Amino acid sequence: MKLSECLKITRAKTLSRGRHWVRHWYTVSSIEGDFDTYLGDTYAPFQFDDTWGLGEVAFGLRDKIGFSSECLVRAEKDTSVTIEYGCDDGARLFVYDLFGNLLYSKTDSWRVQPYTVYRASFNLKEGVYKFVFDFYEWTAYGRVSFKVLSGAVRPIKILRSLARPPLDKHVRAENSGFEGQRL
Repeated sequence: MKLSECLKITRAKTLSRGRHWVRHWYTVSSIEGDFDTYLGDTYAPFQFDDTWGLGEVAFGLRDKIGFSSECLVRAEKDTSVTIEYGCDDGARLFVYDLFGNLLYSKTDSWRVQPYTVYRASFNLKEGVYKFVFDFYEWTAYGRVSFKVLSGAVRPIKILRSLARPPLDKHVRAENSGFEGQRL
């Protein structure tokens, strides 16, 4: 199957479930989860549990693939947020304010492991934030999940695509990523 056909199938699956996260997909070049070749973008609902098992994760690949995803959220009021996410293999979470300042990170889950569940807790003031959630699958079984357990936050549905060609292969841009998004 051609890469363009895989992209169409993957996009069709994710578009039907919601457009809250935009996932920038990459090949993974090392067991440490280094992103390498950019593959394309897909979308995901705000809360998800993607279980691929030993099958295809995306773009025709089963292993050595990952994504850096971003989602805008609105804190309805000052709130304490608890997120639960699971991963096989690695995942990490970053929270940025409207100006691109890093407010919170959880990176101890960025490693090869069987499916493991993690919790992240942090406080937000009323306003708009960007969540960045990275995931990679090195080999064998693949699964990733994300859900908000508590906190007065709601996702902002993507009206215009946050998808854009990556600035570099490691996707850690200095800008906030809010350009062109209606808040």
